[in-house]
Amino acid sequence: MLPRENRLKLDRDFKILFTEGKFVSGSLMNAQIWKINPEKYPKRNYSLEDLKIGFVVSKKLSKSAVIRNKIKRQMREIVRLILKKTKLKKGYFLLILAKKEILEANYLEIEKSLEQLLKKVKLL
Repeated sequence: MLPRENRLKLDRDFKILFTEGKFVSGSLMNAQIWKINPEKYPKRNYSLEDLKIGFVVSKKLSKSAVIRNKIKRQMREIVRLILKKTKLKKGYFLLILAKKEILEANYLEIEKSLEQLLKKVKLL
């Protein structure tokens, strides 16, 4: 499980991320990233020491909740292990969106793709 302080959960945070975030495409997943700007949203108590990460697996990907949850669990575990062994840059909101190609991928391929995506958005 991802540490509580690193979870992107609030609807208002997702809205900020979608309106102001930068979109980056990868092989198995896409990312939406936003550098936190506390001066733009002073009432929200954002800190440059925050790193919030969210995961989205759409119903378009699979109608089965079991499959969607499995993919989210795998992505969460990969990010948790990356956070544990290396330091990701702080001061960002990150949303990872799964693509259809992820259905045919195994855990190692997902891990490799996610690491490449984090390098592409310059968090690793």
